[in-house]
Amino acid sequence: MKVLIRAIVCLVGVISLAACDSDRIITAEQLPAPAKTYIQKSYPGVHVAYAKQDKDLFRTKYDVCLDNGMEIEFDGNGFPRDIDMDLD
Repeated sequence: MKVLIRAIVCLVGVISLAACDSDRIITAEQLPAPAKTYIQKSYPGVHVAYAKQDKDLFRTKYDVCLDNGMEIEFDGNGFPRDIDMDLD
């Protein structure tokens, strides 16, 4: 019985560690090609201030902030999902 409980606790621990978010700052060149194309065609002359890759257990997304204050969220394939613009 103790072995079974320990095995379950270890399994839950491994799953918990695997499910942790993995965020990392990336360069604009590291974005998927559709994301780069979208930014270049939709916002000519605007540059990427920063980009972040957010990997979860089952999905990847990219958060991009442009130098004009616009924030765009892309899915793992580089297609836009959400766009926010600061209207200050």
